[in-house]
Amino acid sequence: MPGSKNDKLYCNSCKRVTNHEEKFRNKETCFESEEFHEYLLNILWMCMGCGEFVLQRVFYNDETSCDEEADIRYFPKLAHSELTPKTYSKLKPKLATLYNEAITCYNKGALILCAAGLRALLEGICSDKRVQGANLKKKINNLQSSLPNKNIIRNLHHFRFMGNEAVHELAAPKPTELALATSVIEDLLNFFYELDYKASQLHEMRRANKKRFKVLAKSPNSLQRWADGPVQGAEPVEEPPKSETV
Repeated sequence: MPGSKNDKLYCNSCKRVTNHEEKFRNKETCFESEEFHEYLLNILWMCMGCGEFVLQRVFYNDETSCDEEADIRYFPKLAHSELTPKTYSKLKPKLATLYNEAITCYNKGALILCAAGLRALLEGICSDKRVQGANLKKKINNLQSSLPNKNIIRNLHHFRFMGNEAVHELAAPKPTELALATSVIEDLLNFFYELDYKASQLHEMRRANKKRFKVLAKSPNSLQRWADGPVQGAEPVEEPPKSETV
């Protein structure tokens, strides 16, 4: 359990991990019996950089042996554990809404809704790209011809299993699993709605440059025109007076 008067925590105000000083500590007994006890430890930390406070609440029992087994929560929630939505140039508005709502659900701790939203987003991507298939499993398999990496297909199937459990069995995935699933979906969005868009932009730029080069190749060289005669509108240059010889 936290016992030091100083600790390193993420500060939402400083936007980085900073040194924190303990200002208050209180321990309560939540449940008590002859053989088993549950406790709640409240610690008020102050950032030594900006002075902002954060409350740490630790739920543990007699059998808890380390911080990893304890239920540790922070108020306000530390922002480093939140996901930041990304922007994709050609993502359709309905798909963008699904994506952003799934990120919001994750950050608010609504893990079942987040998994359901990501699954709906995957279905929407397949529909938008006209991927055929009687169910999501077959649609994911049919994505293989469009994707450069087969690992994405395998990861999408892992996510499909997790989404099915969340939607049909109301089983909440772990936050780490959902964060990884979100990263896989973002790879898919990046490939279909960002890299493809930038590749088409590059293709159009190269076509435009080729057309411009052909036009310039057909027109007279401006340097040659200048060499053949004076430039129109230019004032004549007066020669300096010759010095008289004695």
